[in-house]
Amino acid sequence: MGRQEVMSPEFSPFNSAVETGLRCLAVLSEAYPAGYSLQRLVVFDYLLVHSDDAPGGPAGLHPQTPNRSGELLVRRETLHGGLMLYQSRGLVERLFRADGVYFIATDKSPSFLDVLDSSYAVDLRTRAEWVVEAFGKESDEQVAAFANEHIGTWGAEFENSAVLWMEKQ
Repeated sequence: MGRQEVMSPEFSPFNSAVETGLRCLAVLSEAYPAGYSLQRLVVFDYLLVHSDDAPGGPAGLHPQTPNRSGELLVRRETLHGGLMLYQSRGLVERLFRADGVYFIATDKSPSFLDVLDSSYAVDLRTRAEWVVEAFGKESDEQVAAFANEHIGTWGAEFENSAVLWMEKQ
């Protein structure tokens, strides 16, 4: 793929399989040797990007946007594609266990992440460490329950402020 193809308007790296896969790779590398299900990684990816939505979480990696909780509904397919991309490069392994399919980092993952030194990559790894520390030991059911409990409030502050703004007019 030439430089022109990568920079073409048809290709956007933001929230693509490349970016979501990289975020999950950071989480899996931090959690190594633990593996996580796709559903847990969907929630972890949301929390990594919007860490300020969790009580006591650090500043979010991305800005808060209205109705951002809807990201949880559309993220799964792109995230799965990202995991498959990084698996094809030997950075992620897919494990088939009796209780489901899990993804795990490989021994190459930390070295790959170490060469990424942009401020975004550094912040990404800091958030990945926080997500794993805060939620890594919880079961998939507990992580899902946390997301379900809070999903209605993630992004809702914009709806409330819009209503208040409209009332003042």
